[in-house]
Amino acid sequence: MSDPRNPNNLGFSFASARGYGWSVATNRAVDRCRERLERLGDSSLDRDSIQHEAIAQLQAVIGFDRWCWPFGDPESRVPTSGAALHDYGPAVGRALELEYSGRDVATMGDLAGGPNPVGSLSAATGGDLARSPRWDEVLRPVGIGDEAIVACRDTVGCWGWIKAYRDTDDPSFTEQDLELLGRVGPTLGSALRRRLGEAGRDIPPPPRSPGVVVLNNDLRAVSWTAGAREWIDALPLAGLFAAWGILPAVVYPVAALARSQNDSTGAHALERATDGRWVRIEAAPLEGQADPQIAVTLRAATSTEMFDLLCRAYALSRREREVVSALLGGLDTRAVSARLCISPHTVQDHLKSIFRKTGAQSRRELLARFSGASDAAPATPSAPIGA
Repeated sequence: MSDPRNPNNLGFSFASARGYGWSVATNRAVDRCRERLERLGDSSLDRDSIQHEAIAQLQAVIGFDRWCWPFGDPESRVPTSGAALHDYGPAVGRALELEYSGRDVATMGDLAGGPNPVGSLSAATGGDLARSPRWDEVLRPVGIGDEAIVACRDTVGCWGWIKAYRDTDDPSFTEQDLELLGRVGPTLGSALRRRLGEAGRDIPPPPRSPGVVVLNNDLRAVSWTAGAREWIDALPLAGLFAAWGILPAVVYPVAALARSQNDSTGAHALERATDGRWVRIEAAPLEGQADPQIAVTLRAATSTEMFDLLCRAYALSRREREVVSALLGGLDTRAVSARLCISPHTVQDHLKSIFRKTGAQSRRELLARFSGASDAAPATPSAPIGA
């Protein structure tokens, strides 16, 4: 049984994290859970509160204590920050490395882009959990048995994953458990997507130079530039990861993808820093080295990268993107009409739809949602990387 006070717990723990029975839920309980989660997705709650309520509902019906809920980059399908309650905190980097090595089963990447968004280790391994490298090396030593996982994806992309863990002595997740997760995944994915643009605490300062960390083939830091520590310190839970002697969790799947693929174009992720800025993490193999090494670059997200992400998060159509782009360029309604060869009335119709999707009440508020998010730089350096 996991302990909410365990320092290995990531993110935040909830009072709902307690021992749950493993009895089969009634159809009525399952339907009520699904209905509540659907209402939750349409509520005005912030992202953290959505997680709090959703986990409590699922725990009561499915039955599990330990869990993990990372958010995701919808383009690269790489997990970023999130929240968790489990016992393998110092090994989370290794777990992600194994999961994105190309040798594991029921992985976040597979479920994000495959035909079925939900799965479990017991189902994927035919009951032989040791066939999963991440289970054999990381999950088994802390007493975790089966793992159920659902990609929180909608028609626009994958915005995160929920992982639920059963203890070694507990029964595996059932088809009914997985069916419920699969039915609520799109609702929770849309809820995460709509809250992606929530404002940061401060207006970020201008960007500085990128930071670079060089990893060996075991994904351990061997060298870094002076500015790398600044970028790392800006990422969520940086202090906790440093206390464990590891890099931020997002680095490991990105680096593992770069190491395992000849084409490392997908080895990247956008992560939101603690002050609201957006950081791009990229990885690529270094050439000309006797021993394989991976270069991980951390930099401010470009305006184009941020524009594409926000347009996707708000589910804007192609024409709506063009209207927003024109407004960002300083054009008024008449100029937008001329540029896009549409009537001023049609421009206003598009703006009404854009306001509804983004929640903005005015053009000024709309422009604020799309400007300043990427021009960010971290503050001051501190401890050595990976120490």
